[in-house]
Amino acid sequence: MQVLTIGRDAASRRIGAGISDKRGASLFALAMFGAHLAYAPLLTLLLPRRIVAIAPQHAAAMASVVMLTGAVAASLAHIFAGRISDGWRRRHGNRRAPIALGLCLTVVALIGLGFARRVDLIIGGLIVFQVALNLMFAPAGALLVDYFPDRAKGRVAALSNLAMPLAGLGTGAAALLFPRDGWAPFVALAGAVMLAVLPLIAVWPFAAAAPVLSAKDVLPAKNVLPAPEEPLPPSAHDGAWRRDLWGAWRRDLWRAGLARLLVQGGAAFMMTYFYLFLVRHPGRVGLEPGQAVDGLYGRLVMATTLVVLIVTVAAGHWSDRHRRRRAPMMAGALAAALALGAVQGGHGALLMVGYGLFQVGLIAYLALDAALVAELLRGHARPGEMLGYMNLSNTLPSILVPLIVLGLTGGAADVLWAPGFAGAAGCCVLAAMLVARIRTVA
Repeated sequence: MQVLTIGRDAASRRIGAGISDKRGASLFALAMFGAHLAYAPLLTLLLPRRIVAIAPQHAAAMASVVMLTGAVAASLAHIFAGRISDGWRRRHGNRRAPIALGLCLTVVALIGLGFARRVDLIIGGLIVFQVALNLMFAPAGALLVDYFPDRAKGRVAALSNLAMPLAGLGTGAAALLFPRDGWAPFVALAGAVMLAVLPLIAVWPFAAAAPVLSAKDVLPAKNVLPAPEEPLPPSAHDGAWRRDLWGAWRRDLWRAGLARLLVQGGAAFMMTYFYLFLVRHPGRVGLEPGQAVDGLYGRLVMATTLVVLIVTVAAGHWSDRHRRRRAPMMAGALAAALALGAVQGGHGALLMVGYGLFQVGLIAYLALDAALVAELLRGHARPGEMLGYMNLSNTLPSILVPLIVLGLTGGAADVLWAPGFAGAAGCCVLAAMLVARIRTVA
């Protein structure tokens, strides 16, 4: 399939001139770890466990309602936070203040959730948390577009997306260090998030960001794309070439967003319900009925993380070296689909290997997807806002999956698992097919 290139090297020099060294990548990755750490243990362990403690007979239904509410708040907050940070950057040349404000509010919200013992307080606290987190998350994520050249985006995105499995270590650590529900894990989580994000706010050379491109470079709808590095074809002089290029770019952005939405649909199902699945079926992993699953769950998460780290870093380096994003993304999506089948149909070691393979496929896919989207948005006049719209592909699954679960099962967990895992696997296969049709990034 022909791939249309859009000034990849020229864009890299213009956008990524600010910072591309190991120090900048490390600060960025550490901050993204803090952002992922803020929600991963919270949504996969701490809140589900709190809900089980409050209403054990209706845990699946209540978890669906809580996660649905939080996802709606996150969807809107990320878009507006991106717009705010774009405006702040135009006026002040950096995104430091929005990130700092979001960090402070996130810490306060996490501590507040630790003391919430009623469903209404949990829902309200989660809304505040999602708004605060995205006020920090949106401008921090835009730094990948602002500062790093295309030739390094795969490695930097892989390094930053290691935040997701490393945040999974936080989930495992919370399960092992705090085996019972209480306020302490929430407070410890808030402290860890602050320590991870503060170095970015204090040390990052924000002033080094390249300026937003000028109006004379604007393409239709005021979206800025760099000029191609090769001589323009004859049709470019009458605008036809640029219109075709703009159309291809817009279609690819839609394909990337829809593919990510489908993959995140599978992830939303696993994140919200896998812990409840283990609680409901402890015999599938060799536990006696009624036996606590927290220890096994924590060890499973931590054992998976090392493999995820190795595969994700290797995929990012391979992607940059060969200047290809789509092939490893397709492999990751298909691996996740296979893994979901293993979780649904397997017992013991097969089930646990399936969980690990799903995490490997998911994190590798999302890391390279971040690099691909950053390439698509290179030189865009409003990258923070556009990333906010693209973030809907992360948050809408957390809205749609609970709605589907409630609509089809009424919260009855016994009829949830088979169609849920099968549907999630189908979404991953469809995502791989969409990625295969992207043309403007190899």
